[in-house]
Order: sequence, then C-alpha cells, then structure tokens
Amino acid sequence: MTADLLTIAQQHITTDTPLPAAGAIWMARLETAGLDIADLETGALDEHELAEREAQRHHSRQTIESYRTALTLFLRWLDREGRATVGALTLDDLLNYVRALRTRTYDLSQQATRRHENGTARQRLAPRTIYGYTRPLLGFLTLLETYNALGFRTSVARAELTRILPRLPEPVAPTPPDLRRVVCFYDRPIEEDDRTERLHLIRLRNAALLHLLFSSGARISEVLGLNVGDVCRDRHILARVNVYSKGRQQGIIFVRRSAERALATYLSARTYPPAALPLFESLDRRTAGTRLSRTSGWRIVHAAASAVAARMEIEGKHDEAALLRTTSPHTFRHFVGYHLLNEGVDLVEVSQILRHRSVEVTRSFYARYRDMQLQEVHDQYSADPLDFPDADEMAPS
Repeated sequence: MTADLLTIAQQHITTDTPLPAAGAIWMARLETAGLDIADLETGALDEHELAEREAQRHHSRQTIESYRTALTLFLRWLDREGRATVGALTLDDLLNYVRALRTRTYDLSQQATRRHENGTARQRLAPRTIYGYTRPLLGFLTLLETYNALGFRTSVARAELTRILPRLPEPVAPTPPDLRRVVCFYDRPIEEDDRTERLHLIRLRNAALLHLLFSSGARISEVLGLNVGDVCRDRHILARVNVYSKGRQQGIIFVRRSAERALATYLSARTYPPAALPLFESLDRRTAGTRLSRTSGWRIVHAAASAVAARMEIEGKHDEAALLRTTSPHTFRHFVGYHLLNEGVDLVEVSQILRHRSVEVTRSFYARYRDMQLQEVHDQYSADPLDFPDADEMAPS
C-alpha cells in the first residue's frame, strides 16, 4: 500500500490534471514524506519495523487526517463551482471558499445538510475551525506552484487569506483545579474492586498513567504513544524519556519519583514485557493488547476526577468540585505550568519543560498568571493614600 502511495506521489501535475488527482498526489506526498524508499520495497514488516516506519514520517497520522479533511472539503466546494482541473483554479475561488465558510448558512458537511433539511438552524463555524479548513490548503497550492500549474502566486494567496480570515482569540489556559488528590486516586486498591488479576492490573495501569501525566505535564498523545522500552531499561525506570511532540518534534519529559514508583509497580505486574510493546495497553476483553486509545485515557482521568469531586461535595467545597468535573488529561499539563510559575520558576524554563515552540506561546497561554503576577507587583510597590487632615489639625497653634 505504501509503495503504491510512493508511485502516486511521483506523478507529474499539469494544468490539465483533474483536481482530485492533484489532491491525491499531495496526500501521497504527505503520507510518504520521510520514509526510506528501500524500506518500502521490502514487503511485509513486523510490528517493531512498522513502529519505526511511523516514527520516520514527517507528519503524524493526526496531522495527515486533518489535512485530508481540509482538502476534501475544498475539492467538494470546487466541484460544486464547476472547477474540474488545476488550470481552472483561481485565487478568487480560494477567497470565495473562505468567505463561504464564514457565512452562517454555509457548511460543507453532509450532517449539516441533513440538519438543514430537517429545519435545524446552522451555526457559524468557529474561527479555529475555519483556520483548520483553510491553512492546510496553502501546502496543496504550493505543490501546484512547483509544477507551474497554478495561475497565481501562493505568496499572494497567503497575504489575501491573512486579510479575510477571522481573528483568532488569544489562547489562554484555564485555571486548573488542585490535582494532587486526583493523581493518587488509583494508588490504593480496594480488595473487592480488585477481585481478579485483570482488574488489579487495570488499577495499576491507571495509577501509572495519572502519575506520569502529573509528573511530566506531557500531552496525552505523547504519553499513550510511548512503548515499554522508552521508559524502562533493564527493569529500571528512566528519569528522562524521549517523546514526539506536535509536528513530530522530539522532546524530553521528566519522570519524578512518584511516577517512577507507579510505573515500576505497573510494569512489574506485567512481568516487564518486551520493549516494543505499548506502555499503556488496553485491558478490555475485546481490544486487549492494543495501545490504549485517547478516549480511554480521557475516561480514566475523568473517573478519578469525578470521584474526588464527589468527596469535595461532601466536604462542602462545591466550587472546587465543579472545577474538578471539567478535568481532562490536558488539565494536568496546565496544572504543571501554573504550579511551576507560582513557585517562581522562570518563564523560559517552564516553556522548555512544556516543550512549547517559543516562550511567547507559554506567555500567551498563561496570561492569567502574568496578570496575577503584575497585580502582586502593583500591590507591593504602589503608593498608599495619606489621610487628609481635619481643618482643626491644619490650623496654626
């Protein structure tokens, strides 16, 4: 299958190339970028070799699928407008497509069409959704331009898109709840709940997952993408673990002592499996042995947070309980960021720990912390008022 994609990726594009064919060439290039041609010709690969191939890709599967969605929607719109070939594509087509996305009555999804037929009002697409449908198209247009098949410059298209795309709100991380009780929820097994070996292993796995998120501030996709060999060498848990961040960039997460203990207990119960196996496996009877999904990871976190929230309700801490019920795996990341900043860690160091692409990203996400810090400085150094003396006090004696 991958060899077939490589053949498609090497095809030439002209002004007469049908737009769907040109789109298939672009997607094939995305899927094969970074792969070694020799590896593609070796035929069947085992699980370890397949994992190595995936690690070599320039783009993650999630990125490829998001680009595929954006391209599919654009090509569907062009087909409705009667544009069949690459040479028929104009800059106005791209701009009109973006304007159509911004209108309240336009949506390309088939589900939205069915809602409209049933009389349900369509809602305006969120600005980030419009960006997600539009920005990947610049890569497609760049490919067409390299073959001199595009009737306009992508630099002009980029400038025009900047002018008409909606303004994105500043990304701000919400204030997280205190997760120190949540992370310990699975630490003490209850005998009646662990009546089988499988249920006991599930609890140890869940504890290890929460401790690793709490310790490192890693993204859930980074944690679930780890294999046993990434965190364990000779039955010893590593303090620093390599992960692949957004855009397939390699980074490092740090594993603290509590997470080391939880991981060691979990892997010991699995009798230290081979290094190539997923670190966090599904233990469901239907999907046993496969890598734990992000949905399952969210459920594990949500169940722990909801249980702790119920205890908070009994203690009369209703606001804290409501905040805990919104906990997701990414909340651990925000907790780590806010906690480090509140403890006086430099913004640059926090940015490196969270593996943001720049310090400005960290600054914008934690703008609320910056406001609180400025308020503290303002309260500490601002002048205090002086009481105005009464008239009797001002009169000469």
